Amino acid sequence: MKTETDRTLSKVLEKIVPQKSERNSVENLAKKIMSKVVDASYNSSLNAKVSLEGSVAKDTWLSEEADIDIFLQIDSKLERKELETTCMEVARQAIKGYEPIERFTEHPYIETLIGKTRVNIVPCYRVEKGKWKSATDRTPYHTAYVKNHLDNKLRNEIRLLKKFMKGIGTYGAEIRVGGFSGMLCETLILFYKSFNETIQAATSWKERTVVDLEKHYERDFEEVLDLFDQSLIVIDPIDENRNVSAAVTEKKLWEFVSASRLFLKKPDTTFFFPPRVKRLNRRQFQNILSKRGTNFIGVQIANIDVPVDVIWSQIYKAEKSIINLLRSHGFSVLRTFSFSNEKDLNIIIVELENRILSKTMKHLGPPVEKRTESEKFLLTHLRNKDTISGPWIEKNRWVTHKKREHIDAKQIIRENLSNGGRKIGIPNLIANQIVKNRFRILVDNEIQRFFNIPEFSSFLHSHLKGKPSWLENSLE
Repeated sequence: MKTETDRTLSKVLEKIVPQKSERNSVENLAKKIMSKVVDASYNSSLNAKVSLEGSVAKDTWLSEEADIDIFLQIDSKLERKELETTCMEVARQAIKGYEPIERFTEHPYIETLIGKTRVNIVPCYRVEKGKWKSATDRTPYHTAYVKNHLDNKLRNEIRLLKKFMKGIGTYGAEIRVGGFSGMLCETLILFYKSFNETIQAATSWKERTVVDLEKHYERDFEEVLDLFDQSLIVIDPIDENRNVSAAVTEKKLWEFVSASRLFLKKPDTTFFFPPRVKRLNRRQFQNILSKRGTNFIGVQIANIDVPVDVIWSQIYKAEKSIINLLRSHGFSVLRTFSFSNEKDLNIIIVELENRILSKTMKHLGPPVEKRTESEKFLLTHLRNKDTISGPWIEKNRWVTHKKREHIDAKQIIRENLSNGGRKIGIPNLIANQIVKNRFRILVDNEIQRFFNIPEFSSFLHSHLKGKPSWLENSLE
């Protein structure tokens, strides 16, 4: 007799397993683009092996979500610049007529959208197993390994895990997401043997969980823990020196664990197909500001013309620098989140308990028992013009009230960004835009100027709500 979980998964599979007509369409497109890559390689005198890799090659892709990964495998004796110049030009020629997007892993590759299908053309070296020259060199070996260990049942189990990950927002190893890659999903299914067993195991994952499919370490996990410092360690089945889950952030790991627990308690297709996030309008935003009583500051930076993953890396570094700056001045940072449409809008948003601080702050000195430190404290603060009151002894230590030099968060951010912000850790590409005055600081209502961009207003609505969609009805 079927359980509620079985019935739910059957409904999901009906929607995510590609039908014959769709398979034919994707396979024909893959052959067409591969042929163009071969021709472009020949015209460029590039001796390369062209291969189909990834989820389409392994037949683990989801209906209406096909990614065609075509690899351009070049001789390992060629210099790295060939990957970044000749190979990239070959890729652009192969997709001529479509808009190329330059993306970046360890080196650049080209992506484009043909209809609803994403096509990636990725250069790598043709090397012997273990003699990697770039991160992408492992991919053909990954493809071969997974294909050799799959049957139709396992392919569908992988599809379920991928769709679950996508539905709860934990799928994707790119910097923007910091989640689970396709290869990681496949490795977990090969280890645990099914979707149900995988999420059942995840409900009990602890810090520093180890999964070693090929038993590279023969369960000598002490050695594994010395080699890798991530919370989840999934040993690459073809490379014992690599953690397949290295890109997974703490946040995404524990979101997956929590969602797995809730799904097993109350199975529902909404974990796989979450409702669309509604756009936030001005009136709703006004109500949110009024109810929360907090302040929002947005730092908007102009377009950065670099590969998408580089944009996100720069944004996250800048976000961390701004948080540290505000906290060092005594501001209570409640939450931060960053948005980029990867074109012309990049914005870091900080929610503060208060944008304006009091003019006076409490300053703790050393314990009285520390004679030397106490004398230095008294000499420094007793007649200092910034001392408003004190020093006095509170319990066992000296205390004084000091005048704050800066009390406005907006002003502090502006002053520290005036020369690009490198001194506070703003990364170079963003600092360059700031120096050119291609940035803007927005406070509260001013953030509404971007509500005409649907992706931004939906993004902001989701983050202000705070609660992930998979938590909505799970505990009712």
